[in-house]
Amino acid sequence: MGLRTLRGARKRAGAWGVTVSMTQDCVGQLGPAVSPGPRRPPCVHMHNLGDGQRRGRHGPRGRPPTPSREPCLLAPSPAQSSRLFPGSSDQRGAVSGRRSPSLRARPSAGQVGGEMCAHNMSWIRYPSRVSTDVEAVIAAQSAVSRCTLVYAVLFVPVSLAAGLFNLATFLRGRARLGGLDVCLLDLTATGLLATLLSLAAIGRPDYLATTNLGCAVLSLLSNACYFNAQYVQLVLLFAFLLRRPPPCLRAAAQGPRGPAASLAAAGGCAVCSSLGAVALLGTSGELDHTTLCQADPLTAWPEYEMVKVSLGFGLALVLQLAFLVLLGVQRARRAAPAQRDAASACPVVPAIVLTTFACRLFYNVALVRRARLKLQRDIGSPGDELLMNLAELALFGESCVGSLATLFLHKPCRLALRSVPARLCQSCRRGAAGTSFALNGVGG
Repeated sequence: MGLRTLRGARKRAGAWGVTVSMTQDCVGQLGPAVSPGPRRPPCVHMHNLGDGQRRGRHGPRGRPPTPSREPCLLAPSPAQSSRLFPGSSDQRGAVSGRRSPSLRARPSAGQVGGEMCAHNMSWIRYPSRVSTDVEAVIAAQSAVSRCTLVYAVLFVPVSLAAGLFNLATFLRGRARLGGLDVCLLDLTATGLLATLLSLAAIGRPDYLATTNLGCAVLSLLSNACYFNAQYVQLVLLFAFLLRRPPPCLRAAAQGPRGPAASLAAAGGCAVCSSLGAVALLGTSGELDHTTLCQADPLTAWPEYEMVKVSLGFGLALVLQLAFLVLLGVQRARRAAPAQRDAASACPVVPAIVLTTFACRLFYNVALVRRARLKLQRDIGSPGDELLMNLAELALFGESCVGSLATLFLHKPCRLALRSVPARLCQSCRRGAAGTSFALNGVGG
């Protein structure tokens, strides 16, 4: 009887020009989370009826049929779902009762260019915190822990000892400093600061928990050291290894005050580059929020990695290629060597530049890979996280290698190191002589 009544209602609604659909048809797209009641009235959708249909050609009293007062439950569109459930696909699946088996968050058609654009990094997480592959997480964290332990036990003390010794040597002979010495002094101070900042990574695989403001300050200082070391090395290449340097860098080889302009320009460019990179972190409105921090924050926009790779590695690589071209042209012309300390710069400057290039190549490859994952809205795997941690340790190890190269290849530092045993023996002899004199005085 109920089926006949329903068919009659559908015939009458068809005569009125109204489309009738059951509640099951309206809510069928919502899944099992929404189930219509057994006695729910049908859901009525009104089409755009003409004025003649509204004025009474249908119906007993000239009035259009009254639709049901109950709202029709339809599945939200992709754009509506992105507004209702912001975040990754895993979060939306958790809200709707379904869990996504993948760690990859792909944007739907309604999310492209909307709130879920590349500048919203709220979806990103460390793979070691959300991955279900327990074995891969354990293996990656074990490797990171061992490499961090080696860096903390071996590289940090050596870097601090060599850097402090070089710094003391330069300051002791500050009256006789030349242009090369001043540039190496700047690199030594930059390397010491970078080594101290690297202590924030000693606790890996656990990340430093701090506010977004503290993480931005750490990133600002780290990037300032990163860019300054690169720009000073470019000054060293063009000012001390070219037989005829450009006029703008010719003053870098003239006395202790000559490199001040070049180093000031390099420092200013480094600070501006660092400020430009930190402006792309995307945390200006959430400075007091707690986050897991590293030198290059994970939640930074993809433009952060692009700017850092372009200014810190791409531009330097182009200038180094230009230096090689100029050097080859001057070698072909057999230009006479300029009167400066090029003989002292030949062993130390190429060693520092080559080790820096090797360390930063690995580091920038890891940065480009992470930026690509962000653009694909993929948090990656524990192996990708391991690669980024190892690249950071390699970048921190650059300071240690640079300090050792300055210590063993730069003549003033090498001579000071050789004189250390003689000074220790002389101090021991003076101490022994003073002790014997005191004992003789007491015995007499």
